[in-house]
Amino acid sequence: MAPKFSLQTVLDVRHNRAEALEIEFSKLLQREKVIFSEIETLENNKQSLMFKLHEQMTGDMDLFTVAHLRANINQHTTAVDNCHLALANLQVEIEGKRRQLISARQAEETLDILKRNEIKKFKEKEVIHENKEQDDVYISRNFQKRQEVEIQND
Repeated sequence: MAPKFSLQTVLDVRHNRAEALEIEFSKLLQREKVIFSEIETLENNKQSLMFKLHEQMTGDMDLFTVAHLRANINQHTTAVDNCHLALANLQVEIEGKRRQLISARQAEETLDILKRNEIKKFKEKEVIHENKEQDDVYISRNFQKRQEVEIQND
């Protein structure tokens, strides 16, 4: 049985930190998807309003309806701009979180490699020890057989 890794608690902490960062990162990605979806919805609504405005501009115009449509289009434009700003800020945050996650995973991997190397060295020493024991048993049996042969020859 391999000995307990001396830095196991540190490895566990690093693993938990990496998992927590992974969860935070996926939440940020989910927020990004929501904003993209919101932008798409706003753009589609804006296009629909633009089409309605174009229809109102042909033939008999109802100035109240035209003004109302323009106000709605302006509101949608402002909302889209705000979403793009929020998206840009979120993408900066996502990139920062990605870097933190990569760093945390590398720190965890470093200790994991150290642990694997320690286990590998232990197993190699164990194999060497077992081979020495087998050699000792073989030498002992061989010596015993020689002794028996010498006793019989005498």
